[in-house]
Amino acid sequence: MQAEHPESREFDGSGHAANALLAELCALCGQDASSPPVLELRFGLVVTRTAVDSAEGGAWLTISARLPAQGHDGYAPLGRNARFDGLDCMWHADEGCHIAVRRIALARLGDERSVMDAILETADMAQAWHASLALDQPPAC
Repeated sequence: MQAEHPESREFDGSGHAANALLAELCALCGQDASSPPVLELRFGLVVTRTAVDSAEGGAWLTISARLPAQGHDGYAPLGRNARFDGLDCMWHADEGCHIAVRRIALARLGDERSVMDAILETADMAQAWHASLALDQPPAC
């Protein structure tokens, strides 16, 4: 569990509290805060979408990170869907890009700031995976 931040409100780890936080953040960003809220944030070229997923065993924060195409002619998915450093990594055929998905049990998040940290960490992890794909690309001719 991450250390609590004094300037951050406590977070009880419930789906209700997470949805309320996401709705508040959506409203602050000028996004639709309807139920269920989906917070969309851009970190450089990576676009994250965050929502609460309730399943057996508790509620989860599900964060997807849409990665940009790498700009090579004939760019295509590399390999099969994979796991990379806690991410489910896959090719999104409709979007023509890679997507990384991370699920975190809400019970592991101790305050509201830890929710935002999880989103930023996911974007960073996805960028690292994306960079590893670029290293595997043959040089452009």
